Amino acid sequence: MITSAAQMIHCHIQDGSKGFQFNLTVVYGFNTIEQRKSLWSDMIQIGKSVNHPWIIVGDFNAMLSPKDRLAGVPVNANEIKDFSNCVKVMGLNEVQWKGNYYTWNNKQSGNARISSRIDRTFGNEAWMDKWGHVILEYGNPGVSDHSPMHLILQQSYQQVKVNFKFVNIWTEHESFLDLVEKLWKQEKGKDSMKMVWNKLKALQHVLKQLNNREFKFISKQIEEARNELAEVQNQLSNQAKDELIDKEKELLTKLEKWSMLEENALRQKSRAMWIK
Repeated sequence: MITSAAQMIHCHIQDGSKGFQFNLTVVYGFNTIEQRKSLWSDMIQIGKSVNHPWIIVGDFNAMLSPKDRLAGVPVNANEIKDFSNCVKVMGLNEVQWKGNYYTWNNKQSGNARISSRIDRTFGNEAWMDKWGHVILEYGNPGVSDHSPMHLILQQSYQQVKVNFKFVNIWTEHESFLDLVEKLWKQEKGKDSMKMVWNKLKALQHVLKQLNNREFKFISKQIEEARNELAEVQNQLSNQAKDELIDKEKELLTKLEKWSMLEENALRQKSRAMWIK
């Protein structure tokens, strides 16, 4: 971190292994016009000393255009002039984006619902020259009233991309945590990002073995348990021996376990297919 103030944090990001570096400023603006004036002056002052690609991202709590509020009180010139002047003086450009235009709403319904565009991402000229092709995506608000922002520097990290398919039922196995902990403690390189990639790649192989050994034939396990249970219950109908009663309880527990695992696996697969 280089500096911070009540409404922003300014950092320098550097990756030694790939040689890229840039400045990052994360903003959370105050609610009133007067309170935000210090934010604009702080940003203009920081801009005078920045000599790297620079990205500014966050909730500015301010609008740049009359169209930035949907419903509610119309946006007036006094609301946008300070923010607009700051962007102009600093020579910033808004990063390419897709998704929702309005990034905030008051979670009301009908005529009471107000939406605004108060979350934005800007880059200086050096940022736009180097990473101007990067696209910001605004998602749909979930629990929060703001749209989540996703910005991926694909150019920087495409060489350490790894596809990792995780099956939730693995966590039910008694050895799962031990397997993960043992592998994660191993040294897998010096570069932090590369180390995570190597560990995930190695873990993928370990968990695949666990899956093949313990979970690959869930349906077969259920079928065998059902057949064995039917045989025990048939014997119990003729003679209720203690050992048969204990065996029935054991098989019922086993059948419940495998049925639950199968259901969880099918539910996860169904969600994945729906999302796709």
